[in-house]
Amino acid sequence: MNCHQSPRDSVEGGSSSNGKVITVEFGKLFEHYVTISNKLVGILLRARKQKLVDFKGEMLWQGKDDHVLITLLQ
Repeated sequence: MNCHQSPRDSVEGGSSSNGKVITVEFGKLFEHYVTISNKLVGILLRARKQKLVDFKGEMLWQGKDDHVLITLLQ
């Protein structure tokens, strides 16, 4: 994924418009996003509060939570 692609472009599973669920592992998203910004976890926490994404746990930690699935809700 480059800085012009969204997770929606790089995740297998289709789009919500055709009934498929879009998910990405935190570790994969972190790998790509860390070159752009160090604020990924804060963005994900705010997005979850606004019910845009969902994931298990209160916080995400690089390494420990690399396999936690982040689900795009909207």
